[in-house]
Amino acid sequence: MTHPDSHPNAFKLSLFIGSWSGNGEVFANPWGPAGTCESLWQFGFDNSGLNLIHDYHENRSNGFNFDAHGVFNIDPATKEVVWFWFDTFGFPPLNPARGNWDTDQLTLIKKTPRGIGRSTFIFAHKYFEYLIEAQLNGEQEFQPVMRGEFKKLPHK
Repeated sequence: MTHPDSHPNAFKLSLFIGSWSGNGEVFANPWGPAGTCESLWQFGFDNSGLNLIHDYHENRSNGFNFDAHGVFNIDPATKEVVWFWFDTFGFPPLNPARGNWDTDQLTLIKKTPRGIGRSTFIFAHKYFEYLIEAQLNGEQEFQPVMRGEFKKLPHK
């Protein structure tokens, strides 16, 4: 099912549908050490077709498991993609990340009490790259937190 809203931001959320597996690199950051990881994303629309929900699981090379649940939607007023993210670290999403598509790249920005987070998804055929960056309070530049490459798994 695709999002019924005719705005391009809504239609492009359909690119996520399915399961995606891949490997990545976690960079040393305030929440943990550097290392590699294997990850699985699972995306699908809820019964309304308005909310793209997902589960994320990451096994890190140091034995730490990281899990997250998220919800994408379209802000009806601004037509921006909004993304609520709940994860193992437990920081509540006080506000969603917000952003727009630029061709096949979705960039979302989220302001938190800790600073600014930037998540970028870059899609190609049956493949996407995911990058998380953070600009912590008091810093001038974004620093990488995680980068991964994911391939779409065959539909079962």
